[in-house]
Amino acid sequence: MELKEIKCESCGHVNQPGTQLCQSCGKMINSDYDRKKIKDLMRYDGSAVRSKVRSKSIFDKIWIFFTSIKVGVMIILAIAVAAAIGTIFPQEYFIPIGVDPADYYQENYGTLGYLYYSLGFHNLYSSWWFVLLNGMLAMSIIAASIDRGIPLFKSLKNQRAKKHESFYRRQRLFMHEENNGNADEVISQLKDKRYKVRKDGDNYLLEKGKLSRWGPYINHTGLIILLIGSMLRFFPGMYVDEIVYLNEGETKDLPTTDGQYYVKNDGFIMDTHDESSGEVFEDSLNQGNNIVSNFQTDISVYENESSDVVGAEPELTKIDDYSIKVNHPYRFGSYELYQSSYDNSQMKAMTFRLEDANGNTVGENFTVNLDEPDQSYQIDENTEIKMRAYAPDFKEIADNGTLVSETPVPRNPAFVFEVNAGGESELSLLQVMNSTDITQNNDYSIRFVEAEQHTASVLTLKKDHTIPLVAGGFVIFLTGVFIGSYINHRRIWISLENGFTLAGHTNKNYFGMKKELDPILETNSYSPVSDKQDIEDIAKDKES
Repeated sequence: MELKEIKCESCGHVNQPGTQLCQSCGKMINSDYDRKKIKDLMRYDGSAVRSKVRSKSIFDKIWIFFTSIKVGVMIILAIAVAAAIGTIFPQEYFIPIGVDPADYYQENYGTLGYLYYSLGFHNLYSSWWFVLLNGMLAMSIIAASIDRGIPLFKSLKNQRAKKHESFYRRQRLFMHEENNGNADEVISQLKDKRYKVRKDGDNYLLEKGKLSRWGPYINHTGLIILLIGSMLRFFPGMYVDEIVYLNEGETKDLPTTDGQYYVKNDGFIMDTHDESSGEVFEDSLNQGNNIVSNFQTDISVYENESSDVVGAEPELTKIDDYSIKVNHPYRFGSYELYQSSYDNSQMKAMTFRLEDANGNTVGENFTVNLDEPDQSYQIDENTEIKMRAYAPDFKEIADNGTLVSETPVPRNPAFVFEVNAGGESELSLLQVMNSTDITQNNDYSIRFVEAEQHTASVLTLKKDHTIPLVAGGFVIFLTGVFIGSYINHRRIWISLENGFTLAGHTNKNYFGMKKELDPILETNSYSPVSDKQDIEDIAKDKES
């Protein structure tokens, strides 16, 4: 059914299809509307709202879907449920570094953990469907704001003081008296209450607090900006949150900087509280626990002068030295480098000695650098020890006899050593806390002496260009909440054409508006305004 423009029989004004109240005189011109969808004609002053107008086109159906409050609420509920699911188990970002996520979730959380990982909930907040839900919410907010905001803007902009008699009687606050002698004084006192006055002959429109009607739309604007800011985090270059794992003395290029910046760990310092720290830590210290008071990384920052040349060797120029402490990051360019944690679970070197069958030490002790182990160690003139196999993080022995390492990090090293002495050789497998002879009747045993630990610093590289958008959107949102909650849009229509007729409308707090009007009317010898809601409530009480 094609909708046609509606001409008001009273004033002749031509209104848009779907209009209920004439936008000129306020007379009811279209009673054929969906009363389930439109319960308050004065919300948009009876103007046509596209989603409330009956239409069968595909575009209108899509438009009605996204402008529906019910759909918007369902999307918000879906986002809330999804966000809650994402907190059942830790997201992948928070699991230990270097651990296989599939194994981690299954080993720590069983079948539920396996399902959690298989369904992609371990990276829920960056998943395509979660981003899609946020996008749908943004579309719903934008569509609803346009759908309702444009008619509201037009109706408020084109308000007229002169209204049809039926318009006055339709308002919740209404009064009429034959005497209009004190009307000027009433209008003057309402001006003192900060009402702005429009006049059309003997008809007046007094209005204040119009900004209140825009509170929800300011709200929506803030939410849209906030959602845009959150979704921009998935665009390259807008948001960076990367872990940088640095052993002491190690130099690495910083991720996402395209090889432009390098950082070197000059040393890691960890301070602990001692017995002089006072009663606060006394109980814990008495139990032999160490309480960290500070840990920091001394770094050198370098800029690669040849970063623009593809395949060129880095030409590093030192640009700064800095000590990164917790909550005291190093800032450079648009990046921040935070002290996140430390890791002392890695072994740096292990020292061994060779013993003969009688337990006597043969030659000198030898030290194996676990990061870059040597292949042979000459402990005296006649004895050489060769490394035949090495697994930094021993898991098992494969079917072909090779050592399998779970990770490249030296946490649980295992070795196969060959001892060459006097023209003979023998093999042995050496693990932490365990030694196994591979060849039979070995004359020598390799014994563990001591280990040196790596202290690796765990830094976090951050860059966030979305903070101004997110913070700005939040401030705008709160501004809209304040405007919508604490400012009332009040309008009063007064007609002197046939006595003194007054009608009042507000978007909320009719009690406060009546309380404001009645003293002014009574002071000027008029009766108080009638509140239709009070009259209906009294009638219902009598019936009951």
